[in-house]
Amino acid sequence: MIQVENLSFFQNGKKILEDISLKVEKGDFLAIIGPNGGGKTTLIKCLLGFIKPQKGKIYLWGKELSNFKDWHLIGYVPQRAGKDLNPMFPLTLREFLHLPALLYKKNLDENYLKELLEIFGLTELLERRITSFSFGQLQRAYIARALVLKPEVLILDEPSVGLDFISQKNFYEILSNFHQKGLTIILVTHETWLLTKEVNKVACLNQRLYFHGAHEDFCIFSEKDLAGFYFHKIEHTHW
Repeated sequence: MIQVENLSFFQNGKKILEDISLKVEKGDFLAIIGPNGGGKTTLIKCLLGFIKPQKGKIYLWGKELSNFKDWHLIGYVPQRAGKDLNPMFPLTLREFLHLPALLYKKNLDENYLKELLEIFGLTELLERRITSFSFGQLQRAYIARALVLKPEVLILDEPSVGLDFISQKNFYEILSNFHQKGLTIILVTHETWLLTKEVNKVACLNQRLYFHGAHEDFCIFSEKDLAGFYFHKIEHTHW
């Protein structure tokens, strides 16, 4: 579905990404991990065509990025979605969730929209302006909007930053349910504890790609503790 070949990106003479190659297959739950400033968000922006790398190629569904037109196939939630939202932004949640259908000129499945509202606990907020939402409510609204056209790939950039532990746990359970129904997910995070049993691929990025492969090869073992939480032992070194 997504293929990156020998991608490099520089900004103001500074190396951000160097010779990155990776693939995302249908049904993957890929976690892109690495330290802050390691280039994770830059890689996502390259994949989505927001910025242009100085070197390398990107293919989406077998087409070069410049020839790809079916952007409705990708749902995207940026890092700290809504943090720069203008307090005068007038849209209600209902109007906000209809934006992708208007942008891509696609029909919206109202029954599916209702299902998303229930899943993310937003049903009672449908007629409220999104500028009145709490951070957690706004985050869920952006994720619901990313899913509203039933994309084949969902890309999330640090989606749980700012959420408490229980909210994070519930959120990743919801993600796992979507993945089990066939959604391909790319999750950007610097928190290795979020590598749940649903994650089947890991890409470790810090300017260069230090690891790209199966989750079980990245973690020595993954076990469930007495409280029902999974924990992992990771043996991984950047040379």
